[in-house]
Amino acid sequence: MLVLLTSGFPLNANNDVGILPIADAAVQTKDNGNKIFFCENNPIKKDEYNKSHMTPQDFMSKCKERTDGFSWGSRIYVLLWAPGFNADDKRIDELGGDSTGSNGLIQINTRDGTSTMAQKSSCNKFIETGIDHGLFYGSIKLSGFRTAVNDDGVMNYGGNRCESKDGTLDDGVLRAQAGQDGAVTMSFQYSDDKSDTMFKTATHTWRIADLSFNAEEYEMADEATVTIKDLDGLRYPFDKRTGYQMHIWSDTDEGGVEVNAYWKPNFRGTPQMHGDYPVKVTFIDPDRRESTVRELYYKSGGSAVELKVSPGDNIYAQYYDRTLPAFGPNGEKYSTEDKLLIKTIAKIVEVKDDPLERKIVDIKDDDHAKQFAFTKYTSNGEYLVSVWWNQWDWWTNQPSLQSDNSLNISIVEGLTEKPVSDVSYTLNVSSNGNSMIDQESIYDGTDKFNLSLTDADLIEVVFSDMGEVDESLKFKFKIDSDSHTQ
Repeated sequence: MLVLLTSGFPLNANNDVGILPIADAAVQTKDNGNKIFFCENNPIKKDEYNKSHMTPQDFMSKCKERTDGFSWGSRIYVLLWAPGFNADDKRIDELGGDSTGSNGLIQINTRDGTSTMAQKSSCNKFIETGIDHGLFYGSIKLSGFRTAVNDDGVMNYGGNRCESKDGTLDDGVLRAQAGQDGAVTMSFQYSDDKSDTMFKTATHTWRIADLSFNAEEYEMADEATVTIKDLDGLRYPFDKRTGYQMHIWSDTDEGGVEVNAYWKPNFRGTPQMHGDYPVKVTFIDPDRRESTVRELYYKSGGSAVELKVSPGDNIYAQYYDRTLPAFGPNGEKYSTEDKLLIKTIAKIVEVKDDPLERKIVDIKDDDHAKQFAFTKYTSNGEYLVSVWWNQWDWWTNQPSLQSDNSLNISIVEGLTEKPVSDVSYTLNVSSNGNSMIDQESIYDGTDKFNLSLTDADLIEVVFSDMGEVDESLKFKFKIDSDSHTQ
């Protein structure tokens, strides 16, 4: 449970229901109708600021409100509806820097620091979005704390201060340190009485990153992309040139390459809520040249490598996540000093598998059967799981509707494909949504489950709670019963 102490004032004391209409400042008091909006996106553009065609409602409607899911380096865009501070209907008003509160005092608090706009006279203020609007804009920046974010010792310097360099639109208003998890609270005191203060709070946390290739199989002529997804990484506008070290290798080139993965913004959504660090991988013949690295962050973000591979190779990628949540998905406790190895794996093949070309499985030839099994890796590459059926119709690429069919299961180490044993898992097999098997098992060699498939349209095979892996793997088999003889 998150507990935040804020000098005895209640959190989120304002009611964010609806958008207030514009009001005449002459009949407004400073405690009448104030509202704070936290936005994940920037609702104000330079070419819209203080333009006659824009209304306060226009800016408020652009705000994607958010009070959770931020990270230690996030920027929170703020709209403050305070019509009583629209002091002059002929010019742009400012507020937030009056230490007495009579003309508005704004500050932010985290577990790790406090920042106030009254620190010095040069602090950027909240600015009115247009003449006679009564709607004010600013942004607050969570600046993390001094710690290494990857193995090369790059530091996030943190700090609690007001912004005063480039103005509110470019530089924001305030910044405060944020730790592994916690909350940031903005307070707005709107009179010289400290009890006349309203609050808005948003939570932030680190999270476990995801690392994955964009496909399970590649041919030599393909281009792969392996991507770190982590909102905890340092991102533009804070520090887009911070690289996260990734190791990529293959069975042919066991040394592989070390490459820095750089943030690449995705402007189809909210850029700051996308934590993608992609690396493009081009496959080269072992006899042509050595594996190489090319970093591209100066132009568009990301990096590229050339990797020596051969058909039949596994290709691997891994990196250490140094920004872990206080508690993992299975209750693991992480400190700010801990790091976690994240891995993923894919396959180089002569020709990518076409399910329609699968042949019937010969139950007497287990090695041959596995060649045509359906396979999936767990997301961290820990296990490779294969499933296949004893009775298989090659002409429809479907398991046969037979009263004595069997489901076979193989589990091996993902990175080495060495056999494993004593791996626990939960298996659920359903036919048209009706459970056929739902049981916990301990893997011992090749597991086999006898099933009667006599009337089915869709078979789903779901693995969960496999070893220490907190995820599910799902295999689906669509069966056209009309094409089978009963």
